[in-house]
Amino acid sequence: MKKLLVSLIFITCFLDSLVLPQKKGAGKSPCIGNETQAGANACARYKYEQADDAMNRVYRQLMAELAGFDGKDQEKLKQAQMLWLQYRDANCESEASIYEGGSIRPAIYSHCLASMTQERTRRMKTFLAEVKM
Repeated sequence: MKKLLVSLIFITCFLDSLVLPQKKGAGKSPCIGNETQAGANACARYKYEQADDAMNRVYRQLMAELAGFDGKDQEKLKQAQMLWLQYRDANCESEASIYEGGSIRPAIYSHCLASMTQERTRRMKTFLAEVKM
């Protein structure tokens, strides 16, 4: 199972490096042309940061939409988000713990953060669409 997970992360990083779009003016992606373990770690971290930025944008949009409702709705979302962040971080620490001391641990941890963050963003987008109705 560990070998499969490790292989999937390397394949994901490699394939994404082939198709990852570049922003104008942005620096070179760490996912392009860096096939070392340090490169895989940097790529996974980069993907997590992108996912986190996207989630924060949706969170801010959702908070703005909830401003038109009862003030408790924003507080409930804020509390849920804080608890979710704690859960995500603890879960990813747990998943990466079996690689403690290994050079792949940062990639495993960041990949987990990115995956969970992308899922949270999808859920918040669904909630945002419902709030806008």
